[in-house]
Amino acid sequence: MPSIENEFSAVGIKRGGLLVLRPNDAIKMVRRCRERHVRILGIEAFILTDNTTQPHMEQSLNMSDIEIRNCPMNCWDLAETFLGERVEFNLHFEMVLEEYE
Repeated sequence: MPSIENEFSAVGIKRGGLLVLRPNDAIKMVRRCRERHVRILGIEAFILTDNTTQPHMEQSLNMSDIEIRNCPMNCWDLAETFLGERVEFNLHFEMVLEEYE
């Protein structure tokens, strides 16, 4: 079975070895992670220009220390809510997944 990142490579942009997605595509990736029970460790935001890939730490989310069973809402819902609140922002997102091939 292909990795989730590989499934989304056609809709994302590769920058410096990273796959970054627009918010709506990142939300679709979150839903795919939920289907496959793949934990999301973090969401990194970037501002892209023609020549640069600038991290935007204030719009990133670290979930590596959140265990799904201890999260007040499951972590996929948390990720989807986070991204949904940023749909109108001019950002791209890298999804950091706990996925084993």
